[in-house]
Amino acid sequence: MTHEPDGKTGNFFRKGPTQASRMVPLDPLIPGCGWRIAEPYHLPIEAGIRAERERLRGKSWMVVLFERTLDYDGIYEEVRLDEGFEALPHALQRAEALLAEHASAAKALHPEWPLGVERVRWPKLTHVAGQPVHRLEDFFIHDGVGWGNHHVQVSVMALPDEPVDRELIDAIGANTELQAHFRKVGRG
Repeated sequence: MTHEPDGKTGNFFRKGPTQASRMVPLDPLIPGCGWRIAEPYHLPIEAGIRAERERLRGKSWMVVLFERTLDYDGIYEEVRLDEGFEALPHALQRAEALLAEHASAAKALHPEWPLGVERVRWPKLTHVAGQPVHRLEDFFIHDGVGWGNHHVQVSVMALPDEPVDRELIDAIGANTELQAHFRKVGRG
């Protein structure tokens, strides 16, 4: 690593491996996604995408969870590709159970928080792979003063021929959280 003057203020900056990091496009894996991830951080994301494709291949429907928590520390958001199913009724049954499970856990953490109504349009698309997206009723609790809330949304989406494609990514919309999901899966 070298230290060189910046040429303007006389301050020195470090010239090291972080500045040499290359952005790796994931378009070869998911055409049109536009994702560019710094090397070598793209590796677990790519591995996660491949693992999810393999896990979901041959399935027609997938349950997707979007969870957002706001508290005094900030906002935490998570996307999870839950399970894949061949039949829509089984996917809807799983989606209802997943929503109930997460709602129960949130209520247990904050039993004093009232139920609220918050309509967030998620997923962003109404159709995936030519089929309508099935949105379950949202679960939303809040502290009553605006400093804390917990929001759970669950949807059932049709899976395209290639289980993770640009249309599915566009429907889910939360790129950072979706990449985090793939990273977690890719690290196993």
